[in-house]
Amino acid sequence: MNTILPWQQPIWDRLQQQIAQQRIPHAMLLHGPAGTGKAVLATLLAQRLLCTTPSPSSYACGYCPSCKLLAAATHPDLITLQPEEGKAVLAVDQVRSMVEEFAFTPQIAQRKVVLLQPAESMNNNAANSLLKTLEEPPGEAVIILLSHTPARLLPTIRSRCQQFAFPAPTHAESIDWLQQQITTEDDPQQVLQLAPGAPLKALSLSEPALLQHHQQMGQELLDLLTGRADPVRVAYRWNDKKLDPTMTLRWLQQWITQLLKREAQGDQLTALMQCLQTVDHQRLFHLYDTVTHALSLSTTPVNKELLFDGILLEWVRLRS
Repeated sequence: MNTILPWQQPIWDRLQQQIAQQRIPHAMLLHGPAGTGKAVLATLLAQRLLCTTPSPSSYACGYCPSCKLLAAATHPDLITLQPEEGKAVLAVDQVRSMVEEFAFTPQIAQRKVVLLQPAESMNNNAANSLLKTLEEPPGEAVIILLSHTPARLLPTIRSRCQQFAFPAPTHAESIDWLQQQITTEDDPQQVLQLAPGAPLKALSLSEPALLQHHQQMGQELLDLLTGRADPVRVAYRWNDKKLDPTMTLRWLQQWITQLLKREAQGDQLTALMQCLQTVDHQRLFHLYDTVTHALSLSTTPVNKELLFDGILLEWVRLRS
């Protein structure tokens, strides 16, 4: 993706103004909901900062030696930090390696650029090592942190970064963007339901099997409330090895959230809302907590079918 997403334009314009005025901060924190495109803007910003002949449109030119190295993923002045494959934590050694790079002057561009994501994945030692760098920032470097949950970062790290809050796109903005991206006959409304408020994440999930599972889940939840489905059989299907239990639980969590907010988007959710219009919200909150607890266990060896059994039995009891 080589252009800014429509809902990010105000942030991009603000950054370009700072670049034009040579007021580029040493450290930035881009934060907002997952799946809304923070990494898109961060990548374009890194390209712009490393480009030696930026275009009048404020984007990187795409043709200079620096841009060609970026396209080949071999630029010596771009440092990308994220947890190693198979790990959830960004280790202190990775941050220390970044700091060591700052001892050398940029090889091609005017500065070095660091992309660190997600920032909340740093362990305590890594965070403290980064903090020391932020307290004494190198003169020829820009550090860009990306975070879904900035509250999990050290307050001292947040305070030493210029912060840019990324709001979630509106429903209309998400649908308009998805309509331009989807090349199949899939309904953008249905695709967005895979990840409400996060169109990029929804697009990445828009595989036929996932769309079918999501649609079938909605029908099963409705059938359970009307007595046309058996919770044990539904739990058995949800536990299919081809399906991701974490994704299933997150979708269920999203549905409950929308029911609590009385946000009906799609025929299935509207039907569920009508079935549960007299249900005490406290019971929905309790179910939400049950699903949240199940999510915390979903990556452990716990019996997933039993997890689904308990959740679906509580779902059925909402009508009693």
